[in-house]
Amino acid sequence: MRGRQGTLWLLGLLAASLAGPALASERNHRYADKEPVVLWVNKVGPFNNPQETYNYYALPYCKARPDEPAEHSWGGLGEVLQGNELIHSQLDIKFKVPVPKTLICEKTLSDDDVSEFSEAIRRQYWFELFMDELPMWGYVGEVKHGAKGQQPATLLYPHWQLDISYNEDQQEYEDAALAPQQEQQHQQRQHAVAASAI
Repeated sequence: MRGRQGTLWLLGLLAASLAGPALASERNHRYADKEPVVLWVNKVGPFNNPQETYNYYALPYCKARPDEPAEHSWGGLGEVLQGNELIHSQLDIKFKVPVPKTLICEKTLSDDDVSEFSEAIRRQYWFELFMDELPMWGYVGEVKHGAKGQQPATLLYPHWQLDISYNEDQQEYEDAALAPQQEQQHQQRQHAVAASAI
């Protein structure tokens, strides 16, 4: 009996060592150089009410590849109860490979789109992204108050700069820096989203 257990243990160890390189992914948080890394968009909602959240695309953001079906990642019951709905961003990010500033998508905003973004910005909506199960947060935009008597300007943040740190084959830290673009109400505008990863 003891010899049989030793053989099974040795076979299990051999199978685990052969499967090791194939197991590199966001699930075990280890990546090979140039391996794809997924950026997930999650949810948006007002800062002052974190329980009120919506799907990221409830706001009229444009998509990198709108003709492709959305790829979702569903977590456990706790994540669902927290309102998490991870959707693949379709950005081409590879481990340890810098991404230059790249245009992801363009969209002409309708009056309704501008109104939705403006209302979200006035209500201080934030969004949440995930990469390698590490969250990143940012605001949809901001309201800039000018001189007395001037109407406040609504600014939409259409550019993300993702700063990603790593230690050998693991990501350790991520940060999203956002750049504003002024959006004026009741006017159709080109909405271009760009991103870069360092």
